[in-house]
Amino acid sequence: MVTRSCTDKVSKLLKSSDALVLGPGIGLHPETREAIPSIIEMAAQNRKPLLIDADAITALSDKTDILRSAETVITPHVGEFRAISGLNVPRDWRERVKLCKNFAMEHSCIVVLKGHNTVVSDGRHVRVNSTGNPGMAVGGTGDVLSGMIGAFLAQGSDRFFSAVAGAYLHGLAGDMVRKHKGFHMVATDLIEALPIVLRRYDRERRR
Repeated sequence: MVTRSCTDKVSKLLKSSDALVLGPGIGLHPETREAIPSIIEMAAQNRKPLLIDADAITALSDKTDILRSAETVITPHVGEFRAISGLNVPRDWRERVKLCKNFAMEHSCIVVLKGHNTVVSDGRHVRVNSTGNPGMAVGGTGDVLSGMIGAFLAQGSDRFFSAVAGAYLHGLAGDMVRKHKGFHMVATDLIEALPIVLRRYDRERRR
């Protein structure tokens, strides 16, 4: 549980950090809900890019204006996006594009709407991810994605690039695992596949 009493520690850590990932495993205790906006404000004050995921997204269902205050990337699944937008999310990714683009533009954030054909938008540009498979719909894989995008942010990469690259490589790792294990995978399988996927990524970038 994160409470307001923890925010001093977070503030000190932010000063020596390059980016912040907020949400996985954080829970929705009332005190945690109150602390989350304060942490976002601290990230803004320290000019640190911020990825918001999982329960931290849900906690902002009535406070979405705060997303504009920081350099944010949000990574909701369909239910979380519905909670913060108040909109029904269509099954077809083609119909999701406009929702993501409008939300990203209105809130000056990057939206990564997870699912089959994950949609990424910064309000102007849109990318639809083609990697990934149904076997990745298990607990913890979203946390891996958050960590990957957060790592790109910490390296100083552009937020939109970080989100697109993270989603693509995350799905690519999942596809690699599927070749060896079928759909019987867990989140740590993706982590084990990442070094191979990232080596390919490095080779492509050097071309």
